[in-house]
Amino acid sequence: MRAPIAFFFVALISSALSPCQAAPPDVGTGRESGQKPATSTVDQWTIKGREFSKSRSVNAIEFGLTAGSTSDQSTVLAKAIQHASESREVDTVYIPEGVYFFANPIWLRSGVNLIGDAAGKTVLERKDNSDYLLKGKHMDCRKAVVANLTLRNPDRTLLMLDVSNLQFSHVEFSGGIVRFEKSSGILLDGNVFTENLGKSAYAGSACENVRIVNNAFNSVEHGSINLSGHRKCHVESNYITSSKPIDSGYAGIRLPNGAKNNTVENNFIENHGRGIFILSSSANNIVRNNVVKHTTREGVLIQSSNNLLEGNTIIDAGCEAIYVVDANGKSSPTPSIADGNRILRNVIHDTRRHEASSFVGLWIASRNNIVKGNKVSMEHGRKFKMIKTDAGNQDLDNIYDRTVEKGDVEKWTRMRNQIRTSTPKQK
Repeated sequence: MRAPIAFFFVALISSALSPCQAAPPDVGTGRESGQKPATSTVDQWTIKGREFSKSRSVNAIEFGLTAGSTSDQSTVLAKAIQHASESREVDTVYIPEGVYFFANPIWLRSGVNLIGDAAGKTVLERKDNSDYLLKGKHMDCRKAVVANLTLRNPDRTLLMLDVSNLQFSHVEFSGGIVRFEKSSGILLDGNVFTENLGKSAYAGSACENVRIVNNAFNSVEHGSINLSGHRKCHVESNYITSSKPIDSGYAGIRLPNGAKNNTVENNFIENHGRGIFILSSSANNIVRNNVVKHTTREGVLIQSSNNLLEGNTIIDAGCEAIYVVDANGKSSPTPSIADGNRILRNVIHDTRRHEASSFVGLWIASRNNIVKGNKVSMEHGRKFKMIKTDAGNQDLDNIYDRTVEKGDVEKWTRMRNQIRTSTPKQK
C-alpha cells in the first residue's frame, strides 16, 4: 500500500499488566466496538478508525468481474489486484455488492486492500473443500485491510503463510477454517465466524503478535480459536458460542504446542466441549476475566506449567470446572508437566445438577501450584476440591458456599452483555 495510512502496529504493554503487545492509540487497536459499522462516503471508507480514499481505488467490475455468473472470476479479480499492486496511484480494489464465484484461489498481494460493500452483500464464494478461497504467502502486506466481505468455502476459507501486517475487519468467514501459519502483526477485529468446519474456526500455527478481538464465533464444528505455538498474542472480547452443545475434546480457546506469553481475557465462551484448554508445554499465558458457560467436559483444563488463571467465572461445567493435571503418554500424544500454575480468585457455580462422576470445582492433580481465593458453589451438588497433597500445592483461602453471591452473578451477566454488544450480530 503506497499511501501513508495509519494502522495498528505493535508496541509493548506494560509487563506488569500483560506480556502481549498493543497498537499505538492513534491507529486500530481492536478496542473499537465490533458492531460499529464501517462507513462509506463519496470520498472514502472508514474501517475501524482507518480512512481509505476512494480516489486511490479501482472497481473490480472495470476489469470484468461479474456478479451472479457461474464462470470462474479468479482471473479477472487477479488482474484488478495486480493493477493495484503495480500502480502508484491505486492501493484498493473495490468489489461491489453481489455474489461472485471462484473456481481457483484469490491471491492477495502486498499493500493491496480488498473492500466490499458489506458482509452478506459482497460475497466471494468457492465450492471446493480441497483448497482455500483466499490465500497469501511470504509477504509483508504493508498494513493492508480486507473488509466488508463474506468469504465462503466449505472446509477451507483462508490460508495465510508467512505474512505480516494485515487486518481483517467486518468480514464474515463462512464454512471453513481460517488459518495463519508463521505470520505476525495480524489483526482480526469485528468479524463473524459461522458454520466453520474443522478442529477450529481460527486455526493458527507458530504466529506472533496476533490480535483476535471483538469477533463473534457461532456454530463451529469442534472448536473456535486454536493458538498453536502462538507467542505474544492477545485474544479479547470475543463472543464464542454454538447453537447446540459441542461434544469435542477441542475448546472455545485452545493453547497447544508451546504457546507462550499470550493473554486471553474478557471472552464469553458457551456450549463448547471445553471452555479453555492449555496443553503441550504452553507456558506463561495469562487467562483472566473470561466467562465459560455450559461445557460438555471441563470448564478449564490445564496440562502445562507456569500459567495464570485468574478472575474467571465458570458455569455449568460438564465435569471438573478447573482441572490441572500432567499429560502423560497414555492420555496425550504430547506429554507435559502442569506445575507452577496460579489458580486465583475464580468463581465456579451451577444452575442445575450434573450427573458426571467428576463433578468437582477444583481438581489439582499435579505439583507446586498456587490455588487461592477461589469460590465454589455447592448449590447443585458440585464437590469442592481435590488438591493433591504432599506435592507442594498451596491451598489458600478457597471458599465452598451454599449459593453463589448475587454480585458474582451480576458480574458475569454484565460481562456477557458487554462482550455481546462489542461483537457483530450473528445470523
